[in-house]
Amino acid sequence: VKNKVVREVMDFIKGHQLLVDQVLQENISEADELTMEQINLVVGILSKVWPYEESDEYGFVQGLFGMMSSLFSSDLENLTFSQSARSLENQRKSELKKFQLCFSLSSYLYFMVTKKSLRLQVSGSLDDYNTNSGLQQLTLTSLGSLLNSATAVLERAAEEKSLLLNKIRDINELSRQEVDEVINMCVREDYVSSSDNIQKRRYVAMVEMCQVAGNRDQLITLLLLLTEHVLNVILIHFQDSSIVSASSEAMRTITYGAKSDSGQDISLLSGKLIPILERLELLGEDKVGRDLKVFRRLVTSLKEMTIQKLAL
Repeated sequence: VKNKVVREVMDFIKGHQLLVDQVLQENISEADELTMEQINLVVGILSKVWPYEESDEYGFVQGLFGMMSSLFSSDLENLTFSQSARSLENQRKSELKKFQLCFSLSSYLYFMVTKKSLRLQVSGSLDDYNTNSGLQQLTLTSLGSLLNSATAVLERAAEEKSLLLNKIRDINELSRQEVDEVINMCVREDYVSSSDNIQKRRYVAMVEMCQVAGNRDQLITLLLLLTEHVLNVILIHFQDSSIVSASSEAMRTITYGAKSDSGQDISLLSGKLIPILERLELLGEDKVGRDLKVFRRLVTSLKEMTIQKLAL
């Protein structure tokens, strides 16, 4: 590694192997706020510098891919939302952190696929579990699950942001009841008293809606970048003449084998991808707040390739 900063960061990571290992083995579904911060920090650093490490004697690659396999296949869009406003606020923060983690992992995967020629299998079986760690291999089917979750959350976040911006624009038209509903939703009922007039209530509601809309906008930005990574990784695989595991021993370690994929596996994956891609095509620039021309070209390219794979 020629870059001095990257080299120093890698040396720092190697010097704290036990701590990094511990963080990579955390159960994300049970992680509290502090633990999620630690996981995001460690994975964020690893995703940027560890691709340049030639060997994996430290086992971090398996840790990253194990985390991908577990997280990408989980039901990310169906977080358990409590009825309390405070919990809603915490859930929004938690959702953002989970997709920040997904983005960091997808960045690492994108680098491995584009620069290291890593290739994933389409699907796995019980025989594909890593016998040493108990981790299931990362597959294109796992990426399909992640894409589905990201699309669902992206649609929801865009709708929520659009509704909030409309309410902010029409803040002076909202009734006292509507304003109080916004204040309660945003956990700021302690900011106003029953004697406060409608002007103050509208001001508090507007400020809080701006904060929530900002959170949704952050999430949208993150999800678009994450989705682009996943779309590109799948497209690269589909553009290959055959979808097999990487030939090198290092890549075999990552993919837990060198099993060739059947045409049926590819057709099943293609059938699941098409409706997701069609939903992505329908994303509105007005609600997302972004220019989606390049994004839509990528979606269209993968959709055309997916239709071809489905017809095989």
